[in-house]
Amino acid sequence: MKSFSDLPNHRELRKLWKQEPLDRPTSDLELTPDSWVERGAEVLGWSLARFEYWLSQSGWLRAWLRLNLFVSILLTSAGVLLLPPAERVLRQLAQSSHWVAVMVHDLFGILTSLPPVVISLGILYLTFLMARWVIRRRIGRRGEGYYQ
Repeated sequence: MKSFSDLPNHRELRKLWKQEPLDRPTSDLELTPDSWVERGAEVLGWSLARFEYWLSQSGWLRAWLRLNLFVSILLTSAGVLLLPPAERVLRQLAQSSHWVAVMVHDLFGILTSLPPVVISLGILYLTFLMARWVIRRRIGRRGEGYYQ
């Protein structure tokens, strides 16, 4: 885990902002023989530049849009790259938990269908095995001794 001294400071984060003041848009008074599509594109570009200058002369809007575009591209690429594998892992986990639930359900169904005498005999046998295991461990420890 990073400490607070390893985190970027505000000066390094400010480099992402890149705010520069805008130049006032000027129209080109020299008329060239352009087609109506080229002339319309030029007029539309000049109108948008005037509108942007009117909204934000300091360049804040352009910097804000650039930063948000960068963040959205970053998040979209992370989503495109990470969501399909994560979805597959979660789907497989859900399927495996379903399979475990089916097996446990079947096991309990088998156990509840057994007569109580068989269940009692099984519990007695398991108790005998555990007692024998504990006795063998105690005998083994006595022979070694704790203070040798």
